[in-house]
Amino acid sequence: MARRVAPSVFLAGISPVTVALVAGVVALILLTTGSIVAATTVGALTWALRVFVSTRVAKRIAALPRRIDPFALREPWRFFVRDAVSARNRFADALEVADDGPLRQRLLEIGDSLNHGVEQCWVAAQKGQELSDARRKIPADRLRRELDQLPPGDDRRSGLEAQLSSHNRLADREEQTRVELERLDVRLDESVARAIELGTRTDGVEQLDAIEASITGVVNALEALRLGLDDVEGTT
Repeated sequence: MARRVAPSVFLAGISPVTVALVAGVVALILLTTGSIVAATTVGALTWALRVFVSTRVAKRIAALPRRIDPFALREPWRFFVRDAVSARNRFADALEVADDGPLRQRLLEIGDSLNHGVEQCWVAAQKGQELSDARRKIPADRLRRELDQLPPGDDRRSGLEAQLSSHNRLADREEQTRVELERLDVRLDESVARAIELGTRTDGVEQLDAIEASITGVVNALEALRLGLDDVEGTT
């Protein structure tokens, strides 16, 4: 079976920059040497190098942490992300002054989990805003007024009622998501505060086990919430 070419490789290979670069190199070799073989060989090598460098750069960019911007969201979703980022920053500040040793190592491990949790909160909040946006696109008040003006049995009622049902389902899911994010944010704040406290004590290593378990539980719950929201578009 033929191996599929990765999209990044294909795009790099046919990009205008690549085509122009290879054409320029081929023209230069032809002008300087007059050899079609040399021009073709160098052109092929130039193309391969260009594709290799482009795909390597694309992979490095893809591997960078995603930028989290609470202010790209509206309230209440902005608040949840801002609160999670604030908790992570407080934890990072405490980690900076922690002494080297087992305690700091455990805090580093907790910090990795916390970073993942903030990312999951960011994605879940984005999905929550998608729910809000989808709900707002359905003019519930106008639909209710039109329904009130239609007599029972009117064929138009079924269409209006179906739209209202979609609006209500979106509103219910939006509220459930808001409540869950609020609950998990509180748990995250509590766990981070406790971890910061234990980070100042030399006997806090063993007690960090419970904190790590608590933060891991919050992270898992955030991930489950995010996965449950992946089908937002299918709610309508």
